[in-house]
Amino acid sequence: MLPELSKILSNPVNIVVIGWLGIYLFFVFFVFIYKYISLISWVKREEEALNSIVMSEVFPMNSSLKSCIEKASKINKYTFDACIEGAKKQANNGLIFLSIVASTAPFIGLFGTVVGILNAFAGMKSVTTINMIAPAIADALIATAIGIIVAVPAYSFHQILAKKVDDLIATLKMQRDMYLSK
Repeated sequence: MLPELSKILSNPVNIVVIGWLGIYLFFVFFVFIYKYISLISWVKREEEALNSIVMSEVFPMNSSLKSCIEKASKINKYTFDACIEGAKKQANNGLIFLSIVASTAPFIGLFGTVVGILNAFAGMKSVTTINMIAPAIADALIATAIGIIVAVPAYSFHQILAKKVDDLIATLKMQRDMYLSK
């Protein structure tokens, strides 16, 4: 079914491509787990702060907006908007990496495939049948498959985290609106 690992790893380009994609995959999961846990707790904290604002006119200490607006000389919508943009920037850290991996991993895999196919054609003798060249091409396609395997979770995780960031920003905007309406 799958070609032997020793045949795949006999090409130095495949070693580089698979190593690169392996490093990508490790960091994709690391970034996702770290950001997901931190965003979940941040959103929960901000929702509790929103409930506190609804129940009383006091801005709760556990809100990230509280520490930001305390530094401002004048509290208005623009001050809140600047604080929300700062929170958005902080919340989006790491998502760019996932986007880059999702878009580049298939191309890195494709590079490994192209080099593998070039090597397969370079190794052809004067008369070659499909039975002789097909295994070499199948070996070369493994790199593209690995690139896709890395890109799919990166893209999926990016979308999940982007939704969490949107939830956070919506909660912060509701806090702003509730505080300014009182």
